Amino acid sequence: MTSAAGDIPGTDDLDPTVEARLSSFNAVFTLSLILTQASSPAQVMRLVTTSVPSIVTCQQALIWHLARSGEYYQRAPEAISEVLAQLTGPDLLKLDDFPPSWAFPISSPLAADQIFLVVVGSEGLSDEETFLLSVLAQLSGTVVAKLELIATEQASAQRIAALNTELESTVATLTRIMEVHRRLNEIVANAGEKGIAETLHQLTKLGVFIQDAGGNTRYATGDVPGDYLEREPAEQRRELIRRLQGTRRPVYHGRAWLVLARADILGVLALVDPARTASEVDLAALEYAATVLSVELARLQRVAEAERRSRATLERNIEQARAAELAASEARQRGILEAALDAVISIDGRACVTYVNSAFEHIFGYRADEVTGRELAEAIIPAGLREAHRQGFARYLVTGEAHVLDRRIELTAMRADGSEFPVEIAITRTSVTGGPAFTAYVRDITERQRAEHELMASRARLVAASDAARRRVTRDLHDGAQQRLVTTLINLQLAELKWESGPERARELLGLAIRDAKRGIEDLREIVSGIHPAILTQRGLAAAIDGLAGGLPISVELDIPDFRLPAAVEASVYFFCSEALTNVVKHAHASSAWVRVELTDDRCAVEVRDDGIGGAQPRSETSGLNGLRDRIGAINGTMDIASPATGGTTLRASIPLPADPP
Repeated sequence: MTSAAGDIPGTDDLDPTVEARLSSFNAVFTLSLILTQASSPAQVMRLVTTSVPSIVTCQQALIWHLARSGEYYQRAPEAISEVLAQLTGPDLLKLDDFPPSWAFPISSPLAADQIFLVVVGSEGLSDEETFLLSVLAQLSGTVVAKLELIATEQASAQRIAALNTELESTVATLTRIMEVHRRLNEIVANAGEKGIAETLHQLTKLGVFIQDAGGNTRYATGDVPGDYLEREPAEQRRELIRRLQGTRRPVYHGRAWLVLARADILGVLALVDPARTASEVDLAALEYAATVLSVELARLQRVAEAERRSRATLERNIEQARAAELAASEARQRGILEAALDAVISIDGRACVTYVNSAFEHIFGYRADEVTGRELAEAIIPAGLREAHRQGFARYLVTGEAHVLDRRIELTAMRADGSEFPVEIAITRTSVTGGPAFTAYVRDITERQRAEHELMASRARLVAASDAARRRVTRDLHDGAQQRLVTTLINLQLAELKWESGPERARELLGLAIRDAKRGIEDLREIVSGIHPAILTQRGLAAAIDGLAGGLPISVELDIPDFRLPAAVEASVYFFCSEALTNVVKHAHASSAWVRVELTDDRCAVEVRDDGIGGAQPRSETSGLNGLRDRIGAINGTMDIASPATGGTTLRASIPLPADPP
């Protein structure tokens, strides 16, 4: 890290007012990041109202609506509503019987629902505080609008799904009723009363019997207990017939559903249903069976004609339902294509564009009307590849020989401004009338190729770093601990030879051996500490970094929570801080450094900051800063560097935490 030298004052030298302003800015910035992760408007407003007292001095913060109360706001008092309705920006409210307060519009003055952030007891806000609260109010309004839009879209999708389900149920019911009609009318022509009863039993799974107007049983099938077939007294029977004549709907009587077959000779068709479990379709079948029985007994020709009319009506209804479903399906498909992130392009047999979606306009820079009707090659294929495309397209139309259909390939495409970029494209032949047609699905892979290149470079750096670490450990073992242990062994052997002839010399050699053994153990401990410090495993991250900072020649202030993280995360955070502090000591010319670790439900945020000369940036692929980024990236984290030339460097890392506790 190099830059123009300069002394940067520490936080202890700052004016308290400046410190308070910086604290307010940091609070608003942090709250802004949290608001973007909120899951509901109510959660957004709770975060805002509970955080405002920590940003400015006030009694409390409220969310008010001009006319009503809602899920995340309250109705403003009538006198205050009149004042708020006139506001177009932040302003101080001074009303009788109400503390001096500031009001900040959350929604646009032109919006149907105007909502305000009201900071009660805040008469003396500075310009900076007013600006911060204005920004916070606007941001919360934007987040709430986004969440409400998402909720509206989800509700619309649910309503469409419900309508589709209802339509499918209606079509299924119509189909079953049509099948009931068809089977009854086909069987009655040959089987008469028996065929009607047997078919009705098969369709409903209930017992069926047919009686004449006097109560005599003409036919029964299925489970029909004997007491159902007993004749009723004449007066009761006549009353039942009059009741049936007064309605065309089935009547529940004597634990059975009854319907009257109207013909020259009246007949009663019954479904045995003691538990009243018959469905609407079952009752519809009973009604129609009675109609078929009536007409069949009287005039067979009229039944056949009625059947044809009924069938035509049902088929027309089904066709209309299918047409409506097809239209809805096409609308859904068009909506899906317009919402797709990949460009979708349709061409005809002349290789001219017939359709593009919104993603195409965004990726290629054309409006749909600018490219529709144009030759595809002329619009999006670089000049050097157009002729090959045209020849391949013509060859396929003649021979049917396909080289690019139905598979993903990577090519170079051209935007409207002539710039070229890499794409992944899949082309399929579309089944349409009027000649061949094709649909292409195009994805801009510029970022993916950049990420792949970065991944390969990162892997190479990790391998190089690993090799360097192994060589360092080997060298340290050879030059340090190994030499100490060899010297220890030699001294022990010499002491053994001198033990009797020169005991004083033997004791001296033994002392030297003990000294070298201790130094060898210390060398081994230093090597092991560089690989994975024991204090990190035994006492955790806070203690390990505290021990690390204690051995540095500069002042290091720590803000690290004292609880354990998953082992992989702890090791990565420790070595991130270790390497960052080592860089501070070596390159930054700093007098102080700060290390802060923050934990949320799903992430660990680490910040290492110094007051050095600034201007830090990776100088090469093997730069230590790239090594830090690779270490954090290996556990799916991210790292940012802020190092202005005016002084000071801040390294920030964000690491995801596993869902389960360590």
